[in-house]
Amino acid sequence: MDEELYGTDLKLVVETRPEYMGLGADLLVNKKGDLQTASGRENLGQAILHRLLTRKGELGDIGHPDYGSRLHELIGEPNNERTRELVRLYAKECISQEPRVQDIKSLTVSVQKGNQHVVFLDVTVLPIKSNVPMNVVFPFYLEVA
Repeated sequence: MDEELYGTDLKLVVETRPEYMGLGADLLVNKKGDLQTASGRENLGQAILHRLLTRKGELGDIGHPDYGSRLHELIGEPNNERTRELVRLYAKECISQEPRVQDIKSLTVSVQKGNQHVVFLDVTVLPIKSNVPMNVVFPFYLEVA
């Protein structure tokens, strides 16, 4: 049932280190040489990450002008309370547009100890037609190396 509700897509690995941001994603291949897929809740989690990583408007030419987030606007901003609140706001705005999410239960932004240029988004969502929340943690780099 989860597969029907949340779909199946190619499984992608996105490098989140700042020096690789914006360089796309890698397909995963299994031991038999076939492309791996992500289904159900795993696919939903992957979709949320991709939505956060895509610049809002980037897919406008192919008919999705509102897809993505505004997080990229915060690159270069200081890691202070105002910026973290904007990260939270932009992430909430982005995830709210995902049709497979019925509710955002919590969304926190925390500072990574020892690295002032990264914050962590910790998101708990309630998928559609489910009473079981799911969690996604996403590092966001305020400065690109």
